[in-house]
Amino acid sequence: MKEKRGAERPEITRCIALLEASPLAIDGSVPYRPSHSGVVPHQGGVYLVHDMRGCLYIGRSDCIIERFNTHYEYSHNRHLRRALRNPVGVIQFSWLLAEGQPQKHLEQQLIRSLHPLCNDIRYVTKEA
Repeated sequence: MKEKRGAERPEITRCIALLEASPLAIDGSVPYRPSHSGVVPHQGGVYLVHDMRGCLYIGRSDCIIERFNTHYEYSHNRHLRRALRNPVGVIQFSWLLAEGQPQKHLEQQLIRSLHPLCNDIRYVTKEA
């Protein structure tokens, strides 16, 4: 009897799903340094902080540049503060522009699929 791929190890199943997923349409990405803040939009959307470990944090804001500066100066999230102080490679700040309800749904979907290391809130899909 043939086993399903990754049936014994959920992390393998997650990696396979990520590899088979369509690419994420990022609207912009910069190294997470104050000197690059001029490129970050004043619009609303969902943002991702990531490095070689993968996705560290996903959030949403009505003004992405404000959140860029807030997290850089002193993040409310202690796990993200620690990750920013101890990067693995270059930390990137990426964003997808979205407003209103689509912004919230996009954030939830990305947290569900990318499992960011520093997010305190996790959205799980209920099994039927």
